[in-house]
Amino acid sequence: MMLAEYLHTLSLYHLADLYDTLYQPDVPHFYTEDEYRNAVAAYWSNPQNWDRMIASLSPGERQTLTRLALQERCEIDAFLEELSSLGLVILHREVNRFQVPDDVRVELLERLPSLQDRLAGLEEEAEDGGAPV
Repeated sequence: MMLAEYLHTLSLYHLADLYDTLYQPDVPHFYTEDEYRNAVAAYWSNPQNWDRMIASLSPGERQTLTRLALQERCEIDAFLEELSSLGLVILHREVNRFQVPDDVRVELLERLPSLQDRLAGLEEEAEDGGAPV
């Protein structure tokens, strides 16, 4: 599933909430469902918004995002709830599962430390006994 497909599953209320969360307008806007979908898709198609989001994360949050991007299991917690409010994670609360749209995974994998970088950091730590920078 792609983010644009996921946006078609959301109600007008949810799309409006997502728009307000992303854009934080001073004056409320009242758009149609298609206008909200297009605005949210436009927000996430801007690479600067991805870079700002990644830069604002703590190391633990980056690790969680890396695990999500690699399709590893994660516990549904407040951070995943926040990602859901940004439209990046689809939560299926009734079965305690989540889904990350494929294009979101690609964006995350492009911006987060790669698995090779993580493994290289572990190897450096093992060689000299110190933590990698």
